[in-house]
Amino acid sequence: MMTETNQIERIKIKLRLAKHTDYFFEVFGASSHKYVIHSPIEFKELKNFEKTYNISLPDAYTAFLTQIGNGGLEYKNSVVGNSAAGPDYGIFKLGHPFQFIAEPSLKYLEKAPYFNENTTEKEWESIYEKMDDTISDEDYDIEVAKAYSSILNIGFSGCSGYLGIILNGENKGQIIQTYDEIEYCPHLYKEINFLDWYENWLNEIISGKRIKQKECTNDSEESCIERFLSDKESYWKFVSLSYIRSFNRLSVSSIDALNKSYRKEKDDKVKLYILNLLTKFDYENTKKEIAKLAKQNPIAFLRNLHLYSKEKSIEWLSEINNLKKSNDSELLEYIKHITNIDIKTTANNLDN
Repeated sequence: MMTETNQIERIKIKLRLAKHTDYFFEVFGASSHKYVIHSPIEFKELKNFEKTYNISLPDAYTAFLTQIGNGGLEYKNSVVGNSAAGPDYGIFKLGHPFQFIAEPSLKYLEKAPYFNENTTEKEWESIYEKMDDTISDEDYDIEVAKAYSSILNIGFSGCSGYLGIILNGENKGQIIQTYDEIEYCPHLYKEINFLDWYENWLNEIISGKRIKQKECTNDSEESCIERFLSDKESYWKFVSLSYIRSFNRLSVSSIDALNKSYRKEKDDKVKLYILNLLTKFDYENTKKEIAKLAKQNPIAFLRNLHLYSKEKSIEWLSEINNLKKSNDSELLEYIKHITNIDIKTTANNLDN
């Protein structure tokens, strides 16, 4: 998607692109971290952490903490705590108490990992089977420490799930899904290091893949429209609109209802979301409003095209070329790395 060879610089750019693309925080967990990331950790502080627990953090994870950022929005008395922008609920600030699956004094972090890419669910179950009602709290903690040896949690996934990183062995540096309920077997992510895993997350946001994942609903189109029209609070309007977005097409009556709501809506963000849906379901009749958006909110205009009418971007070359005269660096960055690619892809498809 971009030619920058330095992965750290690519990720910094993609963080900005992802935040603009996921404007409504529709990616799972984004409404928590809001793509905020604080200043990098001092190298000395990171080394003190390693010394305290007698570990060596994987290079790619270290690079993220020392060159991109450490921590983000603060949520006191929450498992999310102070987490930087990242998959699910974000990346823990180094030293977050929930980073430790077991009591650190058991020195489980510095030991060789029990779990690896060849561990079977049956082998994992053999650990769980030892933990019946007769096991003491002390022995339980020891068994947990053995099972999760060499794994440091780096983020919260929701419910009982966490994101961990392996500190030793052949899978050192890989991200692993862990659980605070021992009966669930962990699993490794495919990427071999933290930065690759993190960048792939950003790629899936920027492409729209994670944003346009279908919401779960068994309701009919008519029911979703009726719910949206009856909703008074903006939050529930967004929920209903996200359900409506999941349909492949809308009836004329539903489009008409959205048009009427668009004209009456007082909340600018809700109105913008309705325009996104009108772009998707009634593009030809929505072009006049899209043209207004290009003047009023250029980033929203580009995002609208990218997510809901990518193949039509070539029709807006005049407006896009005018935007290239802007002094807004993030607008120009979005055009360079997203809009121009959409235009090029569309042109190639037309040639073929």
